[in-house]
Amino acid sequence: MHRRCVSEVTDEQRKALKSDFANEVLNSYENYSGGIFVKRKGNKIKAVFFMLFAICMMTVLMHDSVSAANVKLNRTQVQIVRGDTYRLYVKGTTAKVRWYSTNAKIATVSNGKVTAKKRGTAVIYAKVNGKKYACKVTVVTQQRAYIDTLQRQINIQRRRYGFNSYDRNPLLQQAAQKRAKELAEKFSHARPNGYSWASAISMRYNFKKASELTARYYTDPQEVVDAWMSKASTKAKIISKRYNEIGVGVYLDEDGFLYYAVIVAVRK
Repeated sequence: MHRRCVSEVTDEQRKALKSDFANEVLNSYENYSGGIFVKRKGNKIKAVFFMLFAICMMTVLMHDSVSAANVKLNRTQVQIVRGDTYRLYVKGTTAKVRWYSTNAKIATVSNGKVTAKKRGTAVIYAKVNGKKYACKVTVVTQQRAYIDTLQRQINIQRRRYGFNSYDRNPLLQQAAQKRAKELAEKFSHARPNGYSWASAISMRYNFKKASELTARYYTDPQEVVDAWMSKASTKAKIISKRYNEIGVGVYLDEDGFLYYAVIVAVRK
């Protein structure tokens, strides 16, 4: 049979705990009327027990808080070429993860493996212990992936030499894409119709200066930039302070060969 157990906690014992949480535990203890402990002379044993209990509970809560703060996805956004896959995973936990996509027509997910279905954007969610972690997935064509990579690598070189990144201009983009396709017909700075490459730029883009870089057959955009940087004349166009806008074109012909055209310019 349990005995009623009511005791008082001294101020010294409270100070020893130094925790609001511990004080709540002790207050509960003081008002406890059905405990399993038998009253003995003095309350030291009981006070020590509750102090240890409070410390253990605070340690668990702190650990859970720190662990939750460390839980995250390996990526919060990613670009995937249509038809390719990408592996997402949750860091900082071994708990069960539930995955789902906001648009399965764009991208699906199974145990963290994301499959790009068609061009567009979807958000992949990982749900762990009631909390959701998101990754924005952009599905692009192979051509778009090459274009983005080529510009990114060019801008990396510019920043390495202390210059600002090129801004992509839609009119220069149209001209560069047109030129990339023309390079498959005639690999020259002269267009197939005999005019200069610059005539491909729309009259709406009133440029002061412009330059063109061309390449073909490379399967990796990084190799294209490396080749341009290894040659003084093309390197000067990449890291020139005279230009601030860019257009990037990539064309894949029927035989599977790639052609690259980059136009850098500055407006009047």
